[in-house]
Amino acid sequence: MDTNSTVSIPQQYTTNETNGLTRATTQHLFVIHCLSIYALVLIIVGTAGNLLTIIVSLRRHLRRFVTVRYLIFVSICDIISLYGWNLNNFYKFHVSPDQSNIEDISLVHCRIISFMTFVALQLSSWCLTAVSLDRALNLYWPQWKRLYGRIRYTKYYIFILTSICIALNSHVLVLNGYRTPSGRVTCYSTSTNPDYIYPQWERVHLVLYNLCPFAIMFICNTYIIFVTVRSSRAQNDPRSAKFQRKSAERYRQFTALLILVTFAFVILTLPACIYFVFFRNYFVSKTQRSYRFMIQVLLNSIQFTSHGINFFLYCFSAKSFRHELHGMFHEFVSACQCKCRWTTKETRVNNYQIRQYIENLENIRISPNRPLYRDPDEQMSPYQLKFFSEFKPSSDKSPNGLS
Repeated sequence: MDTNSTVSIPQQYTTNETNGLTRATTQHLFVIHCLSIYALVLIIVGTAGNLLTIIVSLRRHLRRFVTVRYLIFVSICDIISLYGWNLNNFYKFHVSPDQSNIEDISLVHCRIISFMTFVALQLSSWCLTAVSLDRALNLYWPQWKRLYGRIRYTKYYIFILTSICIALNSHVLVLNGYRTPSGRVTCYSTSTNPDYIYPQWERVHLVLYNLCPFAIMFICNTYIIFVTVRSSRAQNDPRSAKFQRKSAERYRQFTALLILVTFAFVILTLPACIYFVFFRNYFVSKTQRSYRFMIQVLLNSIQFTSHGINFFLYCFSAKSFRHELHGMFHEFVSACQCKCRWTTKETRVNNYQIRQYIENLENIRISPNRPLYRDPDEQMSPYQLKFFSEFKPSSDKSPNGLS
């Protein structure tokens, strides 16, 4: 991203051209400010949605599926990714006084934010790929689930994917960014290679983040659709077992969810990757700075929308997810109602005790010699030990001394 955001107008333009550029710049800045506010809204909505996805997916009826375990980790990666370049869109145009990037605060910000964003984006896409691959192998090779697809193996697969993504992007923590002699931080380049990130590493990121995952997901989901359609035809056979029909219904739900999430992921993330790899340098040399900023913020907003709307896609496509979400809210509302009833009852008892105490004090003031309690044994009744007969008052004991 560009560090200097001052919009200048070349001197060779005439007055009419200058006025036209000024109007265009004003329009571009208005769009940029609207999109930067959208980035903040996306952070709030995406964080809340992904947290709800994690909470719902951890419920007993969902966490027993391998697919859901991967989707939990996808939600964690999506939350992290929203606080990188997407947050910078809001910071740059609403917080920073000189419209500088959040990565330009220091070398630590530059390297940590860029590394965090690269890893989170790649890991999110590869976890989605792992879901499609796991389900396709489960359908193609029945022994896969018993040998390698057990739920206890999921954490090892996620750990391997995380380690690979961290290792591939580790150079960003060491090489990305440098400090100029004037003290200004320049991110996404090195002192000897201005194309270090854009476009060199961004091309690798395009392959790791979009092209390879998309190719694998396309092949796997195509096969899953084929098997699901074939099983649907078999389900119409009255001789098919009830268990097979339930299994086919569950596969159709997960298939619809995966196809929808995969389609949204590719459509929303591919334009930004293509721009930053193939067209960014062209826009730098051929277009106005405000127009280039508008295009970049627009494409980033579209890209990170994919990481903020998965909760709504799950609700739309998965009946089991909606059922668990409804059950969670129902339990929460019931717990709040029980708490309110208990609090009301406790308040009523406390008010009654306070009134009794005030009445007793009033009786003492009016009749100082009058006992506080009508019965002498009444004063100790709250403290009597009723487990053994010898601790009872004499009036409560039976003639034989037995309770």
